[in-house]
Amino acid sequence: MHPIKQAQPSTKSSFWIIAIFSLLFGLWTNAATAQTQVRATVDRNQLSLDETLTLSLTADSISFSADPEVQALEQDFRILNQQESSRSSFINGKVSSLRQWDYTLSPKRKGNLSIPSIQMGKYRTRPITVTVSDAPQRQNTGSEQVYLESDVTPRSAYVQSELAYTVKIFTSVNFLEASLEPLEVSGATVEAAGEERYQTTINGRYYQVIERRYRLYPQHSGELEIPALTLQARVESYRQSMLDPGRLVVKRSSAHRVRVMPPASDFDGAVWLPAKALSISDSWSQSLDSIEVGDSVTRSIKIEADGLLGSQLPALPSSELANAKLYPDQASISNPEEGDWTGQRTESVAIIPTKPGSYELPEIRIAWWNTESNQQEYAVLPPRKFTVTAPVSQQPANPPPSSQQADTKTKAETIASTLLPNWQWAIIAVLALGNLLFASLWLRAARSTPAAETAAVNGTANLDEKATFKALRQACKRDGNTNELRQKLLDWGSAALEENVSLTGLAGAFPNLDTYCRALDASLYSQDEMDLDRNALLHEVSKCRKTLPKTATKKVDSGLRPLYPND
Repeated sequence: MHPIKQAQPSTKSSFWIIAIFSLLFGLWTNAATAQTQVRATVDRNQLSLDETLTLSLTADSISFSADPEVQALEQDFRILNQQESSRSSFINGKVSSLRQWDYTLSPKRKGNLSIPSIQMGKYRTRPITVTVSDAPQRQNTGSEQVYLESDVTPRSAYVQSELAYTVKIFTSVNFLEASLEPLEVSGATVEAAGEERYQTTINGRYYQVIERRYRLYPQHSGELEIPALTLQARVESYRQSMLDPGRLVVKRSSAHRVRVMPPASDFDGAVWLPAKALSISDSWSQSLDSIEVGDSVTRSIKIEADGLLGSQLPALPSSELANAKLYPDQASISNPEEGDWTGQRTESVAIIPTKPGSYELPEIRIAWWNTESNQQEYAVLPPRKFTVTAPVSQQPANPPPSSQQADTKTKAETIASTLLPNWQWAIIAVLALGNLLFASLWLRAARSTPAAETAAVNGTANLDEKATFKALRQACKRDGNTNELRQKLLDWGSAALEENVSLTGLAGAFPNLDTYCRALDASLYSQDEMDLDRNALLHEVSKCRKTLPKTATKKVDSGLRPLYPND
């Protein structure tokens, strides 16, 4: 058998392989270490407001790693799309490579706009100026696949009055994705008022319509500018493909200007209220014909305005009522999400009469400006009168009977007593004897009851100050359930003062708790949960504890280890 000889590589071929690799490595090293050049270019220098341009930022090195800082572009342009690519080539012994970022930009305004110098790592590009003109006025001929229409009414209005703004998107092709920028108007409050979708036909072409409605409330007199809105959408391409992301479409609505007038000079109301209609009404929690001393009656007053937000409606004047306690509740403000735009403000007050007699609540009159008739009007709530009677237990007893009625009653009782049979007298005697026996047993048990148990019956000895404070602290950490918080505060006060106390008595003992006691007392007559600063209440109670004698805060030793020793 002949041995197999291993082939040896030739020295000449090895030399050329090493030389080629050395050359390539040297060229690559030179390209990487050379000075990197960055540049910015655009595909067009002139465009209209409803057109876009492409900004390309290029670095002539594939190893360039810094991303461009393009935040400055957002001052005059919207960045609709961004793509990044890189490539390299080897031609005539020279290696070249680059990284490129392409941005699709939509101008925000017309004029000569500057694309500023862009920071790319430690390099900067040169600024570029582009000219933006108004979008051409196109009539709706039904030839465009996608377009926008917008309108605002009225064209002139009083400050703080309502403007209705509508933008409509017409499309005859399917949207793969679409976004309409939010409406932002400098110097005005903007509220979305709903969206509606429907179909229409224009010059024989079928369109899907998306209509968005807004309500604007200018805050200053002068000229109000409503900017154009930009729609960015991707629609189905002419040649559909699974890998095709769709065709990019950018459309803009028209801009509008509105003349805003100051408040009318002949308006003499306290608060400027320009509206189409304004009314005031009240409702009661019970009939005014049956009110007794101590009853809690809630009166709710509602102000409604067509053409104003609920937050624009004024607070009602504070009122006092002799011989009655008033507990006002927090005002409720609301606006409808869709449909007729009517702002509402509701204020409620609990009335507790303390004496019988006749009561009268005064008239409420609100001046407002009718924007349709252009004159001042008044919304009036007439006076409310009601009568309060004493409780049945305090009303005078029936008048004494006449002498004839008394004689008749005495004769009847005498006849009834003579007619009672003996067995009924026996039953009466047994019942009387049983009552006497029960009373003697109860007195004996009461004498044997320890003093501590007697105090526990009174409700104070079994209240430990530290335990009740801990329960109060836990109640303050939980939201809602004002009744629980009220009871925990009363428990602590009874333990701290070593006697049963009311909120009024607690406030008298600790004046810094007066505000919170009044608020919790008023919560009994409120239909809604009240908004109380529980952390502040707990802080004030902690200050009160420092003034207590040490015996009051001394913890009762029960002989058992606590479940949570760290509390």
